[in-house]
Amino acid sequence: MNINNNSLLKYMTIIFFFGFIFIIPIVTLSAPDKKISEIENKILTPLPKLNFKDITDKNFMTDFDKYSADQFPLRSDFLKLKNYYNYIVGNRKFRDIYIGKNNRLMEKFTFRQNIIDKNISQATKFSKFLYNKYGIKSTLMVIPTSIAFYDEELPSWAMTDNQKTALNYIKAQIDILSRINYTSTKEVSPTLNFYSPYDILNKYKNIPIYFNTDHHWTQLGARIAYEDMYGSTSSINLLSDSNYKEVSKDFYGTYYSKTLLPQIKGDTIYAYENFNNFKISIDFDKEFDTLYAKDKLKIKNKYQYFLHGDPAFAFIEGNTNSNDEILIFKDSYAHSFIPFLTSDYKKIHVIDPRYYNIDVEDYLSKNKGINRVLFISNIQTFSSADIYKNF
Repeated sequence: MNINNNSLLKYMTIIFFFGFIFIIPIVTLSAPDKKISEIENKILTPLPKLNFKDITDKNFMTDFDKYSADQFPLRSDFLKLKNYYNYIVGNRKFRDIYIGKNNRLMEKFTFRQNIIDKNISQATKFSKFLYNKYGIKSTLMVIPTSIAFYDEELPSWAMTDNQKTALNYIKAQIDILSRINYTSTKEVSPTLNFYSPYDILNKYKNIPIYFNTDHHWTQLGARIAYEDMYGSTSSINLLSDSNYKEVSKDFYGTYYSKTLLPQIKGDTIYAYENFNNFKISIDFDKEFDTLYAKDKLKIKNKYQYFLHGDPAFAFIEGNTNSNDEILIFKDSYAHSFIPFLTSDYKKIHVIDPRYYNIDVEDYLSKNKGINRVLFISNIQTFSSADIYKNF
């Protein structure tokens, strides 16, 4: 029996279709589960355990669908192909990451007042406790993300809330809530000061103060903020400082993990070597003679080069000529900023309140030299996570 070309194509399509839907699950089930996808910066779903309860309440099939999607063979290659096709047909937004002019990656910002209000309330309440019991004044530093400065490069239809407006709101609320005595008619200084490097970063937005493929600022951006915050009068040539040296190329950060587009080029990481050689203790069990971790440059998340990853706790021995000590409650934006503080403080105590629930009274009783507290957060985190819930 003769089979024409159309029939042959039809049969081949049917064979391919059934082969795909039967062979792929077999390959997926027979292959060992992958725990993480580094390129996506994501924990992958393992094979769910089969039990009667999960079958009856449909949890098993829900989890199995997630497992099938996460453990799909060549998953990252398919995602790259899919995203590139969507880009070709005009899509310029991938998982809240906008693709701007010259392939600039920027994350959508959403002003979540309820979360911001909660963080403000907890920070101001905690600052009053610190002042009333220990006489320590505090500062809240909120750092804008890159989308705040490059709105002219966004697609015309992009929707993102204004970070300058959000920062003004935070400042206004802190000015009201951080006064020691609400009933006094006399002006009372706040227990919590507010600082944002928005204006100074906006001034320097045309130089690389942010990574393109990642949500963090560069150490150059952190240096500019430090100089502004601490009123340094040193004259530095921002782009030709001999201490600011390249340490790694081809850094693909969190923004890239959400877009996976082949035309996006990796970032180069630079670091100030003269703010490097200080003793640091990490999470109570690791000690180093440097604030930078060269071994982290071998992994995908090369930003972990700064401050040895994402420690819950760190202690740094800084400027021995200073008598001041600072306690920092931070997110990861602080990692490239903290090295500069070694010029100003004898000891730097670093705590990530998201990961480490500290007994503050006990810690301060054992470290009586602390006379300054600094909260550091980027505005994206400040608007999306209950950072200080453990206070």
